[in-house]
Amino acid sequence: MTPHVLYTGTVMHARRTPAEHVFRYRVAYAGLDVDRLDELNRLRLAGYGRRRPVTVRDADYLAGDRPLGDAIRTYVRSRGHEPPAGPIRLVTGLRVAGYVFNPVSFWYLGRADGATELVVAEVNNTFGERRPYLLEPANALPHRHLRSHRHAKELHVSPFFGMDQTYRFCLSEPGARHYARIDVEEAGGSPFIATVTGRGEPLTDAALARTLARHPLLAARVTGLIHWQALQLWLKGVPVVRKPPFAPGRGSAR
Repeated sequence: MTPHVLYTGTVMHARRTPAEHVFRYRVAYAGLDVDRLDELNRLRLAGYGRRRPVTVRDADYLAGDRPLGDAIRTYVRSRGHEPPAGPIRLVTGLRVAGYVFNPVSFWYLGRADGATELVVAEVNNTFGERRPYLLEPANALPHRHLRSHRHAKELHVSPFFGMDQTYRFCLSEPGARHYARIDVEEAGGSPFIATVTGRGEPLTDAALARTLARHPLLAARVTGLIHWQALQLWLKGVPVVRKPPFAPGRGSAR
């Protein structure tokens, strides 16, 4: 596998209640080898911690105050696990023209043989808050060809959902293709499903140039579409939930 992959694919959101609402749009994101991020600086269009059209910055993830490899290993240790000895891959959107917003990024921590041992799902909201979820191996659920985990919701994300919910994550390995599905579970049902699918190619200047030519406002488009879809939900009469207080390291109050 190449150290860094550019995925192009589709995001889908489907809400079932209290109003049906479904949308899809094209998306591009990356699969990055966290311990080889300096290799991005060989490119003209991309860089790690440098001013380039497309960038990766430590400040956009986790505590934001240390290199990404150190940050994710420190977080995993804080949760009582020794980081495995293999590669760490970060599946995430890239900062384009100085802007990025990632609703969710996935950290895959592999064993020496490359197989994934631990996954961290890092969720962000549009209020500038973030919350990583360690998807414990002990909580893994049987699912054909995918890793599947449940985790209680700990961060207020949508103004149309409360906190009394659980996420079910179904994830593929970040190889030549990538797939992630998140089911929101509440009161015995699943009122919301989100999926992202991507087909990968080596992250090169040529691949980035093609992607930026199709989607020049790639990162800003994500935030714009979030607010556009929120407006449509509001117009459909979906009730708004008051935002609970947030505490770093603990998440949103229930």
